[in-house]
Order: sequence, then structure tokens, then C-alpha cells
Amino acid sequence: MRTVFKNGRILDPSQELDVIGSVIVEDGQVVDLGEDVEIGEFDEIYDCEGLWIAPGLVDLHAHLREPGGESRETIKSGTQAAAAGGFTTICCMPNTNPPLDTPSLVDFILDKASSPEAGGIFVQPIGALTKGQLGKELGDLAALKMAGVAAVSDEGSPVQDASVMMRAMEFCLQLDLPIMVHCEDTNLSEGGCMNDGPTSAMLGLPGIPRSAEEIMIMRNGVLALNTGCRVHFMRLSTWGGVEMVRQFKYLGAPVTCEVCPPYLTLTDEHVGEFDPMFKTTPPLRTEVDIDILMQGLADGTIDAIASDHSPYAPFEVEVPFEDAPMGMSTLESALGVILTHVTAKNILSPLETIRRMSTAPAEILGLDAGSLIPGKTPMAQLVLIDPHLEWVFDATRTFSQGKNSPYHGWSFVGKPVLTFCGSEVYRDAMFSEERYELAME
Repeated sequence: MRTVFKNGRILDPSQELDVIGSVIVEDGQVVDLGEDVEIGEFDEIYDCEGLWIAPGLVDLHAHLREPGGESRETIKSGTQAAAAGGFTTICCMPNTNPPLDTPSLVDFILDKASSPEAGGIFVQPIGALTKGQLGKELGDLAALKMAGVAAVSDEGSPVQDASVMMRAMEFCLQLDLPIMVHCEDTNLSEGGCMNDGPTSAMLGLPGIPRSAEEIMIMRNGVLALNTGCRVHFMRLSTWGGVEMVRQFKYLGAPVTCEVCPPYLTLTDEHVGEFDPMFKTTPPLRTEVDIDILMQGLADGTIDAIASDHSPYAPFEVEVPFEDAPMGMSTLESALGVILTHVTAKNILSPLETIRRMSTAPAEILGLDAGSLIPGKTPMAQLVLIDPHLEWVFDATRTFSQGKNSPYHGWSFVGKPVLTFCGSEVYRDAMFSEERYELAME
């Protein structure tokens, strides 16, 4: 099977490539690309004029909920949502029920993700750092790595005991296994439901101080510096956190970090009249935080953009604000948000946008993704993006079972219109049939 993507703007940060040209895929593999590629015979061809041809997006941080949370999301619905969002590889978090702390559960995830019913993309499980994610006893990390996890994390139940975290880093250093950390001092955040500040005071809601995040960034950064273990900071939300990560990198600590779309576009003022769609962890902060996070993206302090896709069932979020769970459904809106509010504002170039959403995430965890170099990945992973397409996000018409999106009704410019992972796995209704042609029999 020979598939041709012609006349598109090829954006591949793995080879610093930004040219108008064609990409040739044969038997599921990229075999050639560039400005002067000989198209020759083909089985199918896509006319990509005006579109970007990029490596499939890679999401370091998504929640698929299965096993145990199938009313919120399943591996099938989550991977379909990811494909619709332009993602060809996603990393699923371990806070399922039970947590992903055994090789058998990792096998379960991999088997379900590779079934014909799933979305046709790659799922990379992240293992639990401690048994049951209780923060007390380290899991069988060597067995989890053998089973195929790319990193370990206690995600939303961060390890509070510094001695446990230090032992974890020393052990993971020997395994060459990164630790992904959600930074939160739960003694400071306990009982809070939004950012601690004037808005929380006005609404009469208990706040979560930024120090709850920043204290743990400092602790985990110091431990990474002292042990040499690779540490990835998830979902930065404060300007202080950005400055701390910048300093740890300057000191030579092996740390990386990510930011998620809500922290670049929303503030605590969006909570408005107690709208649970704007409740997440860490909480939405302020315009000052957004400005510094944007600067961190622009200067390279922030390595990646992740979705932090956290779907919930409708009955869980249709409750008073204080009782609602923390999290947002974001897989299908993530790229539109970034293209509209980051790329279009020249904070990131198109090539740098793809770097932060594809190549860099793959490099952070050593995944076989994020590149169009022939033979670099075991299967061709690419996405076609229409950077000029104007559209309105409708959370009620998404593949994800979680409709808890703060972006419902928002207008965006720029959209993934076709996702290809060895073969076509998603084609948007706005992708014109005139662009696609099968070879004549």
C-alpha cells in the first residue's frame, strides 16, 4: 500500500524541517519526504495544499479511566477522542481503579488499546510509583518497566514523604526510568477547591495557595539535582514554578516540564458563578501566571504541552462547585486552543508548536513517535492540520464520554483534519473529499 501526502507544509522538528513538499508512506512506513520527492505510482493520495503535514501529536498526560472508571471514559472512547484531536500516541495515567501498579494491568491496557475497536493509536501506560498510589511503599518498578511502562508517577496522589521520594529517585535512576510528578503539598491544599486569592474570597470558596505547588516543585527539583534521576514536572500553573524549573535547569538538574492548555487561557475569574467546568487541579491561576507561562514556552523553559485530559461522567459534574471533581475533558480541543491562543499570537512558531506537542514529548520519555524520519518509528504517525480552519468546539459532539469541557462554544482557528497511524484512523468532516483520491484500478 503506497500512500502519498503531497503539496503540504512539512513541519518536522526532529530534523528541523519546514518545507513545502510531499511525504510518501509505503506499507505503513514513511519511506521518503521532502521538496523534490518523486511521487510515482500510488494507491491513495492526499492533496495537502494549504495544510501542515506534521508528526502525529504526542500527549504525555491523559486519563483513560479504564479499568474502574468506565462511566467516565473507556480506552476505546479515549483513543477515539485522541485520534480526533490529532494525537497518535498518548500516555495514560496510573490513577485507575485499581491503580496501574502490576504488570498484568499494564498488559490489560496495551491489549485493549491495540484491539480493532479502539482508536487505532498508540497508548503508552505510565506505572504507579508506589503500591496502590498510597505514597508509602515503592511498587515493583523493575517489573513495571519490563511490562512496558515509559515512566512512573503517583499523579494526583503525590508522594508527601520526602524520604520515600528520594528512595524512589535513587531506584529509578538505576532503572533509567523517569518519574512524572504532580507537585502538591496536600497539607496546604486540603479542603481547597480553587486558586487562593481575591476571587475565592469574593465567592466564599476555600482556596489552594500557589505555595502548595511551588514547595513541592522545590523539593522534587532538589532531589532530582542530588540523585540525578530524570524528573518531569506535570501541569505547571504558577509563575513561581516556571522560575524554579528554569533555575533547576541552569543548575544542571535532569528535569523537564509541561503546561496544559487551560493554564494558558483561563484564570480563576472564569469560575464566575460557581461553574464546575472550570474546576481543576492545580487550580486556574491569574493573568500574571499566564503571562509567565507563555514566556516559559517562548524561551524553552517549558518543554512540552500536554492535554491533562480528565473526563468525568455528566452526573459527577452536575453538582455544586465545592462537590464537583477536579478535571477537564481536553483531548479534542487541545490543538485548537494552542493554535488560536499561542501560535497565532506568535508566542510559538508553527515548527515550535509541533515540537512542544509532538517531538519534545516523545523525546522526554523516549517514545517511538514525534518524527517523520524514515525508519525512525515502527509505524508512520502523522497529522494533517488546517491552520486556517475556523470552527466552534461543541463538547456535546465529541468522542470522549466526558463532556466536562470549559471550551464548549469557543471559536478556534486551526484544526487537525486527518490523523494517520499506519493507516487513516480519523478524517474530519471538514476535510474535503476532493483532496483524496484512490488509484484507478
